[in-house]
Amino acid sequence: MSIENLLEVNDLKVHFSKKKMFADPVVVHAVDGVSFSIPKGKTFGIVGESGSGKTTTALAVLRLVGITSGTVELGGQEISALEGEDLRLARRQFQMVFQDPYSSLDPRRRVGDIVREPMDLMDIGEEDARDEKVRELFVKVGLRPELTELFPHQFSGGQRQRVGLARALASEPELIVCDEPVSALDVAVQAQILNLMRRLQEDTGVTFLFISHDLGVVQHLCDHVAVMYLGQIVEQADRITLFKNPKHPYTQALLSAVPRVDSHGSHTERQHLQGDPPSPINLPKGCRFAGRCPQAMAICHSEPPALQEIGDRHLASCHLL
Repeated sequence: MSIENLLEVNDLKVHFSKKKMFADPVVVHAVDGVSFSIPKGKTFGIVGESGSGKTTTALAVLRLVGITSGTVELGGQEISALEGEDLRLARRQFQMVFQDPYSSLDPRRRVGDIVREPMDLMDIGEEDARDEKVRELFVKVGLRPELTELFPHQFSGGQRQRVGLARALASEPELIVCDEPVSALDVAVQAQILNLMRRLQEDTGVTFLFISHDLGVVQHLCDHVAVMYLGQIVEQADRITLFKNPKHPYTQALLSAVPRVDSHGSHTERQHLQGDPPSPINLPKGCRFAGRCPQAMAICHSEPPALQEIGDRHLASCHLL
């Protein structure tokens, strides 16, 4: 593992199998050979439409779903191989901010107790000092310290997501995985939360794995971006390269859906994709995007393209390249 990389994911696969009476088991290829790395203190974004496998990838990194094969290393430690008490102790180093700020907080508990809970469970810091630490975390995420006595229903969605961030920071993790943390919020509140995350990263040096379907949000926050389609990464590059020079037809179609105006003042042309993604149970033989690709060739339907480097840390899997 590279010293500069905090997280390294290698050939990660997550397959869900369902047994059927008098028939072969059905296997869903949710994540099918994903590899990426995140430098310490940076933000790595994974984008894709619903069903692409981005959330399952995040849950597998956190060991919240079973890993079929592949490895996940955090700070040189292979967390994909940990079990039992070793895994519980390692969880201090990686935390999660969930998508829905309304269901991710226990409505029966005061928010101060919710933020304090990770410190109690993982025995972090002196017990007498934990309440003061909670108040400090509230200030850090932009909430008044006296609000610790309130219940979740007394907060707005944006405030609840700030509580979620405070809870994630309570164990002083190296990695925080954010699963669409602003998708349920108003646009103005989204900007506040994203700016807060950037400031927290500058102050604490925390590393973010950011899952989203919103390319505008990803462009604002992430340093490096991977595009997923049907369980695989089809393109990966730094933010500027990906948005200025996308190579894969799927990435080009996604970016064309983002409203923007070019340098001459005219709107860019929208690329419309036909049909729906194939079933993750019955995968096509060739490129998984071939059935919807306007530029597909004969080889695309018979031979899967390899993810290859086409520039400085710019990867894409397409026969057109």
